[in-house]
Amino acid sequence: MKIEIEDVDSCNKKIKFEIPHEEYDAKLKQYYQKLGREVKVPGFRKGKVPIAMLEKQFGPDVKKEVLSSLISDQLNNAIVEKDLRAVGQPHLLDVSAEDGTDISVSASIEVLPTLELKDFSGIELAMKMPRITDEDISQTIDSIRQRKAKNIDVTDRPAQEKDLLKVDFTSKIGDEPFEGGVAKDQIIQAGGGQLIEGLDKGMIGMEIGETRDIRVKVPEDYQNKEVAGKDVDFQIVLKGIQEQKLPVLDDTFAKAIEDKDFESMADMKQKVRTELGEFERKEALKAIKKQLTEKINEQNELDLPEGLVKEQVKFMVEQAKKTQEKAGSQKHDHDHEHATEVTPELLAQYREPAMKALQEELILDQLSRDLKSQVSEEELEKEVQNMSQLLGGGNLQQIKREWEKNGVLARLHSRMKRDKTLDAALEKVTIKEEIVDRKDLITDN
Repeated sequence: MKIEIEDVDSCNKKIKFEIPHEEYDAKLKQYYQKLGREVKVPGFRKGKVPIAMLEKQFGPDVKKEVLSSLISDQLNNAIVEKDLRAVGQPHLLDVSAEDGTDISVSASIEVLPTLELKDFSGIELAMKMPRITDEDISQTIDSIRQRKAKNIDVTDRPAQEKDLLKVDFTSKIGDEPFEGGVAKDQIIQAGGGQLIEGLDKGMIGMEIGETRDIRVKVPEDYQNKEVAGKDVDFQIVLKGIQEQKLPVLDDTFAKAIEDKDFESMADMKQKVRTELGEFERKEALKAIKKQLTEKINEQNELDLPEGLVKEQVKFMVEQAKKTQEKAGSQKHDHDHEHATEVTPELLAQYREPAMKALQEELILDQLSRDLKSQVSEEELEKEVQNMSQLLGGGNLQQIKREWEKNGVLARLHSRMKRDKTLDAALEKVTIKEEIVDRKDLITDN
């Protein structure tokens, strides 16, 4: 079949082709033969109905259906043969079909623009990483130490700040109790700031078995509107006191940390420094990949198909609705779940972010083609295994099937391909690494 492609603009093509009359005639006869085996016509057995009779009774509808099917098939073949990256379905412009002649068809179709990315090897990027300080190491080790702390029962002294207190309490506004104002065996850290200001500190100095009345002013913005802004009287009964016993920071402590294989405190500090440095480097690489993406986007401006922009706007509106529904701010309407209409107002509101997202996606897709970035089945399998282990393990193939069904696998593959593409792209640009004080890094951001 002879196919002509006419460029209307960078996002629109005109397709022209002809369907030989002989091909149309053959398809028509095939259809009538099939129809003759299926329909009942008085006076004739199935399969024995003359084609002339079928033409007389069903002719216009059959011709319309056969022609429509042929045009659809040939359009799809043309799109594949000419490697058109179509956006949506083609639109028929003209069909010229006179009896006994070849059928001329013309259609328009939106396509993704052809991309030839500009050379980006001259890009220079500054990768700033925070200096790992002794304080950073001490804070990390202290958090490990806190997790290893043991709570020891205390019976020979009153409650002190930072103690864990086991209490019962009742509360009233005036003489009236309120919902949620009673608790049994509640664990509270004295002076820890978990409760309304003045309440937990008011328990400091209590003895086990003591009852104490404490009045507090509830803040105006308190979540329980019944008590917000009011004076509340609490009656506290102290039932137990525990203090936190931290392990001694020595070689024994370091050696006891599971899955770390620390040989001593000195070894622990050195390895923690290394781990923190590796973490900060990974974070810096994430930031530098974002910078590189933005730089390449700035270099390559694209014309985007309007149909694709509308689809992206529709997607973004639906995602915004889902977010609102999850937050409980909007009732979910299942009857209109797929009925999002892209109004001119929504198109104007979302056009800019939609175009930015599409441009980045298309440019990264072309970049992956240029750099031949691919994710192998083995790499995907390994990543699925790693993620499933983080989520608690399970049957790997079953997890993979479930993820394939709900779209998680496709998103995972897309993320991995994106990372591989940007890793390859980073090798072609100049990166200047710089170690800076953390406060300077925060100021820059």
